[in-house]
Amino acid sequence: MTTWLRLVLGILLTIPAARAADPGQSTAVIDTQALAVTQFVVMGDMPYNDVEYALLEHSTGAIAAAIKALDPPALIHIGDFKKGRLSCGDDLFRDHYRQIAFLHPHRIVYTPGDNDWTDCDRFTLAPRHDELERLAYLRQLFFHQDAHELSKNIPGLVRQQGFIENARWKIDHVSFATLHIPGTNNGRSQIMRSNVEDALNEADYRDQANEEWLQQLFAEAESAQAVVIAFHADIFEFDHNKPACSSGNRTECDGYRSTRDSIKQKAAAFKKPVLLVHGDTLAYCLHQPYAEIPNLWRLNTPGDHKYIDISHVLVDTKDQSKPFKATGVLDQKPAPAICDHTLLGLSLQSSPSNPSTMESIPPS
Repeated sequence: MTTWLRLVLGILLTIPAARAADPGQSTAVIDTQALAVTQFVVMGDMPYNDVEYALLEHSTGAIAAAIKALDPPALIHIGDFKKGRLSCGDDLFRDHYRQIAFLHPHRIVYTPGDNDWTDCDRFTLAPRHDELERLAYLRQLFFHQDAHELSKNIPGLVRQQGFIENARWKIDHVSFATLHIPGTNNGRSQIMRSNVEDALNEADYRDQANEEWLQQLFAEAESAQAVVIAFHADIFEFDHNKPACSSGNRTECDGYRSTRDSIKQKAAAFKKPVLLVHGDTLAYCLHQPYAEIPNLWRLNTPGDHKYIDISHVLVDTKDQSKPFKATGVLDQKPAPAICDHTLLGLSLQSSPSNPSTMESIPPS
């Protein structure tokens, strides 16, 4: 680790950690109880460097300490637990699985990102991996074996039969679900080492499983007051000229269109608040993406080099104008309402105790 990184790390670990440990800073938990709102914490697209890795280490990292202080009923990890330029070896996977597990033992729900498997075949990596082989290992590590029992203490959590990474659970009056939606056009582009036909078949199966899971989620959410759906990819970044993927066009297509259209239709029919939580792109924001569906909200979480923090989300369905509120666990500022996709857009607004990365790092 360079001298510069050690200096920044010292600042980050001292100031925010002290703040998180201060009883006066536990107001988020107190307010949640007083207002009877539902809370959870969501993170993704990190750690991408040594500073972020240290922030997440149990007992010493500022973000780890903040999660412990909040003690949410669930921590959702939306994928990309490593920088895209790092190779995807077993040792790295196991270490990051361990780190995630210790952040909030037995109350974690993880859904995979593209850095975690689809992008493991890039020419920039050494060694390169077959992406489908990495997906199989990822499922084994995080779901089938799951030695640390990530979700053990989340009551009522169920997983999709035949597609174990998709989960569904309920907290208070809010129904939650995860969908496996990675970046890289939902795994339909840049297939470099796997058999292309097999990879596209996997993408087709994933789309089918996600649609079935959405149908079950909204069918069971009729008695709920709100729905939260978490996944990795930014399904709002797409080529408007490309059609939905089909059996006749599996690559020159918008890999997210069918899922995006399904969510829009179901949210409009549900009428009650729906929050989509994702990462994958630089924008950090909480807003309503469609004027014609005012009950549908979208949170693009911090991370991805640009804003080093994670989000504490409150769901208050009594607040009809803004049922979802998201603040950083370190800076305690509300998420911006404008989605800025530029690399430097938020860095100038970051607080000294929570800077966006100070080195020039391209997107993952």
